[in-house]
Amino acid sequence: MSIKNNSGFTLIEVIAIVIVMGIITAFAVGRVADNKPELMAQTQVLKIHLRYAQSRAMNSNDNYGIETDGNIYWLFRYNLTSSDIRVNFPGEDSDHIDLSAIGLTLSMVDGNIVSFDSRGIPYLDNTGTLQLADRTLTLSTSALDTENIIITKNTGFIQ
Repeated sequence: MSIKNNSGFTLIEVIAIVIVMGIITAFAVGRVADNKPELMAQTQVLKIHLRYAQSRAMNSNDNYGIETDGNIYWLFRYNLTSSDIRVNFPGEDSDHIDLSAIGLTLSMVDGNIVSFDSRGIPYLDNTGTLQLADRTLTLSTSALDTENIIITKNTGFIQ
């Protein structure tokens, strides 16, 4: 009588396991590299910050706005006596928001400032003299995903 030794895997079983592991790895790597959720979340945060600046301006005699250098943005207050003063956003310890930490950049057409006057009207400068056409702010990732925020001329509607 002969005894068969059935220990180990067959070649087909090994190939099947390698294929399944490859598929799982592809999904895991794809999810790690995707920062689209961060982009969408930060777009909503930036809209809230813009609305906050507009609200602060409408409740004072100073202009409030947001300025960026691409990697960071900050809230400022402007009046004729004190020029620009950085102001912390509510709940923030720093006077700026660092977008590079999450792999994002912010760009604006026609400059790097959006300010609001006491009526909530948006401007291209901190003093509130250069009125803008509809303004588009673009948040983007290194993977070229983008989200746009549009500020409507005269009304200051942020969408």
